[in-house]
Amino acid sequence: MLKQVTQRVWCLPWEEERDRPSLYYIRGDRRSLAVDAGSSPAHVAQFYAALEERGLPLPDFTAVTHWHWDHTFGLGAVQGVTLASALTNRKLRQVRAWEWTPEAMAQRERRGEDIPFCNEHIRREYPDLGAVSVSLAEMEVEGELTLHLGGVDCRLFCRDTPHSRDGLLVHVPQEGVLALGDADCEDLYQPGAGYDPARLRALLELLSSLEFSLALPGHSGPETRGQELEYLRGCLRGCAGC
Repeated sequence: MLKQVTQRVWCLPWEEERDRPSLYYIRGDRRSLAVDAGSSPAHVAQFYAALEERGLPLPDFTAVTHWHWDHTFGLGAVQGVTLASALTNRKLRQVRAWEWTPEAMAQRERRGEDIPFCNEHIRREYPDLGAVSVSLAEMEVEGELTLHLGGVDCRLFCRDTPHSRDGLLVHVPQEGVLALGDADCEDLYQPGAGYDPARLRALLELLSSLEFSLALPGHSGPETRGQELEYLRGCLRGCAGC
């Protein structure tokens, strides 16, 4: 299941049925970093089993790209140090207080706190809703943070993205990759569930300024830099009023 992307980067590909996102792994000479914590302890276990099958050490660090359940509900099962933006942890504190019953989930949908798409896939991931457990990241990133893994550096930086206000991107210059999480996706929690042209334009400008060969999105396979930029340009052209 684990696919090698570059010499030092691997990917456990996304799964559509349960909306499990891709989980990425960067191996340095001394330490390793995982990008995103997955949707459940079972998702983390699948990821770790795939790493061990390849003879790769479990990650020393795990950075989550934003607060959405499919990227964070595995945090409690992660080994090593967990990192997230301060905004992500702030949102997770709210989510940690949520009740996980069909009635409570329906109420949150009516109030606009959560959406049917997420609740549908949460039920698929958790046949027993009582098993849902929400954890916070141990370390909070504000602004930027660089992890020196040995032979490779991972630059973590916070950005307001088209998908969520608490985005955390991971740039690995030596490998020419940029892990996006869901940064290039629509904001499903906003009225109309579309793109905000200003936020989309800001992401396009940011990515245009960065040197990378491959973009690593959360719910599709790796894209070349040209493919990713053209995708964002196309989304911007399609925005009403752009």
